[in-house]
Amino acid sequence: MRLLPACIFVLAASAAIPAISQSSSKSNLVSPGGSAAASGGTTTAQPKATPDPVVASPTALRQDISAQKKVIEKQIDTQKKILKKNQELMKQAEELDEKNKKLAAKNKKLEAKNRAFNAEKTSVEAQNADLAKKHEALKAAEKPIETTVH
Repeated sequence: MRLLPACIFVLAASAAIPAISQSSSKSNLVSPGGSAAASGGTTTAQPKATPDPVVASPTALRQDISAQKKVIEKQIDTQKKILKKNQELMKQAEELDEKNKKLAAKNKKLEAKNRAFNAEKTSVEAQNADLAKKHEALKAAEKPIETTVH
């Protein structure tokens, strides 16, 4: 009784061990896109049954290129947006520069007017000082006349 289960076990193990070793060697030869179950067959028929790595890789390459293309297109779009924003900022800077130049010219004119005004103010103050002296001199001259009439 014990012999029959032992024989069945040995028979099953002998059948399973070559299958395990073949499947592991086949899985090493299969490309990442293929499967070991699809390869099937013997070792001599294996190149025909397994997916060709060259055939499987264009799909992966296309996907990789497609992903890279999307990333590059996003970068290009971002750079275009940045360029457009920079151009807008450049226009604003030029407009501000023109306004600044106009304001600087107006400021120079106002400073010139201010200097002229200050010069006129000092001359008027000098005239006022002269008139004040003349007025004081006239008052001083009138006082002795009043005292002599007495």
